[in-house]
Parts: sequence; C-alpha cells; structure tokens
Amino acid sequence: MTNYLLIHGAMRGAWLWDKLMPLLMREGANPIAIDLPGHGDRTAEGSFVTMSDYVSDVIDFIRKENLNDLVLVGHSMSGIVISKVAEEIPGRIKHLVYLAAVVPKNNEALIDLLAKERQEAIRKLHGKAKDIFGPLETLRPMYFTDLEGAQKEFYVRQLTPQPIAVFFEKIRFKAFPKIDIPKTYILGLKDKSLPPDLTRRFAERLDVTPVEIDAGHDMMVSRPGEVANILLRIA
Repeated sequence: MTNYLLIHGAMRGAWLWDKLMPLLMREGANPIAIDLPGHGDRTAEGSFVTMSDYVSDVIDFIRKENLNDLVLVGHSMSGIVISKVAEEIPGRIKHLVYLAAVVPKNNEALIDLLAKERQEAIRKLHGKAKDIFGPLETLRPMYFTDLEGAQKEFYVRQLTPQPIAVFFEKIRFKAFPKIDIPKTYILGLKDKSLPPDLTRRFAERLDVTPVEIDAGHDMMVSRPGEVANILLRIA
C-alpha cells in the first residue's frame, strides 16, 4: 500500500484534496492530507507563519506518524515545502510530485518564483500587511477556473488569508534538485495562477518532461480522475 502525503498550496487547506483522496483509496492507496500551520482547521495558529514553519511541521508529522516510502505531493507554493522536506529526510521519500507547483533554486523565496505581475502586487504589501487575501473578485479569475456557478463559489469561499511572511523567506538548499529521488511534474494547460510557460521552466529545473492536463491550477478538484491516474502510475 503506497502512502501519499498531500500538501496544499496558498490560501488552501487539507479540504483541497477531498475529491482526489477517495479515488486513491479505491485503488488501495493510503492518501493523507494535512493542514499546514495557519491554514484550514489551524487558522488560529496565526499570520506570522514562515516557509520554514511549514517545512518543520511536515517533517514533524512524517516522523510522528513514522511514514516511509512516501509519495510526497506538493501543490503550488508547497513545491518549496516538499523540496526542502526531501532534502532533510530523503530516506523516507519515495517520489516527489510537483502539482502545478513552484520549483526553487538555492536561496530563492516564493515571491521570486511567481509571475511578474503577481510579484509586483505582493511586494506592494510587504511590511504593510500580515497576510494576503481577496477581495474574492481578485481570486476568482485565478483559482478553480475550471468550475462554474455554485460549485466554483463553494471552493473560492473556502480560501483563507495567506501569511505574507511565507512569500519572502529565502530557503537554502545544499543538494536539491540533485537529490536521488524520482520526480514528476504535472502542469495545467489552463493554469491562470502559474501559467504553462512558467511551469514548463520549473519542470526543466527538475530535468523531467512535464505531464500535461487540460486544466487550471486546482486540477485535483476539477480533474481528480486524471490526477489520480498519474499518481497511481507512480506507485
């Protein structure tokens, strides 16, 4: 039985994987989704969360649950998280999956990995706000773009403020991406948050050919069957 640890992206929580997990379980896999600190059921942990806090939290969870042979899946900003986790505890990781996710180089911050327009908007908030959020009108064009009507509104309204410090902490790597762990990159051809011209460059950093899905940024919601099939083939 393959263990999949699913790490959500910015403004999201473990709820993001609710459509995908039953499809993996139906095939005998063991998918696990967690809330990062400050997200989902852990929003009360505050706005002063850093990328290092995310990394430490995931490592602590893996050790506490004694998880091994993990397929570690990171969405969006959590491409940084899974990269650093794999560098710190490589013996527990079987495969890294970047699902519409950023791929960092040494001493880069999340802000450095976004499209230029988003970088500019977020930099204007640096030092002036504790977190980043809506109004929802600014989020709808980027997220859950494959959905319509009430279904799209349901997911957009689950988004929560994102601690801003996460965007500006530079993460140091000693070995990544040259760690001896297989890697897969899955990109969305209709991604409005991390466009294909950007995500293809991220796949090049991993020296892999990306798997393409005709979907937007949140493809685990809009195309769960296709994502599940890719993950199951990895196992």
